[in-house]
Amino acid sequence: MNPLTSRQKKALETRGKLLKTSLDLFNKHGYEHVSIEQITKACNVSKGTFYTYFPTKYDVILEKFKELDSFYSTVEKNIDSSLPASEKILTLYQEQMKYLTNVVGKDLLRTVYTAAMTSQVEQDHYLISPQRKIFQIINAYLEDGIRLGEFRQDLQVTQVQAIIQRCMRANVYDWLIHNEDFNLSVEMAQFTAIVLDGLKAENK
Repeated sequence: MNPLTSRQKKALETRGKLLKTSLDLFNKHGYEHVSIEQITKACNVSKGTFYTYFPTKYDVILEKFKELDSFYSTVEKNIDSSLPASEKILTLYQEQMKYLTNVVGKDLLRTVYTAAMTSQVEQDHYLISPQRKIFQIINAYLEDGIRLGEFRQDLQVTQVQAIIQRCMRANVYDWLIHNEDFNLSVEMAQFTAIVLDGLKAENK
C-alpha cells in the first residue's frame, strides 16, 4: 500500500476536524440548533469544504454509526455459532451495551436520539434502518431461531424482529434519561431475556 501524500493527509485531518467539531457542537447546543455555517466557522473552512466530506449534517451522525457497525461485525465473528439464537442475541446485545457505555458515551447517543426526532432529518433515521449491520445480524439469528423451532411459529419474522429491535432502543433511551445508577448492560440483559422467553416455543 502506497504511503499517503501530504494532500491526502491534509484531507483526512480536515475531515476529522469537521467530524469532531460537528459532534462537539451538537452535544453542546443540540443537533437542530447547529448550522453548517457554525461548524465551518469553528473549523476555519468554507461551506464548500464541509460539503466535500459530508453532504448534510445528518451524514456526520451516519459516520459515527459506520464505526459502530464495524464493531458489530467484529463481535459477530466471535460469537459461538453453536449457541441457540436467543443466546446469540443476548451476547451481541451485551457487547453492544458495553461498547455504548465505555466507548461511545451518553453525549453522542443523546445527539443521535435527538437527531432522530428532529424535522431536519427527512429520510428514515439510521436508528431504524434495516441496512444497519446489527439489525442484519439479529434478523439472521431470529430467522434461524424460528426455522429451528426455538421461537414461536405463530408470529411473522418481521414482528419478532421489530420487538427485539425495540428492546435495544428502549433500554438505550432509559439509560440516557436515568442517572449513573442505571447499568445499561445489566438492564438490557434482564429485559431482553424476559422478552425472548416470551417469544420462545412452549416446548423450549
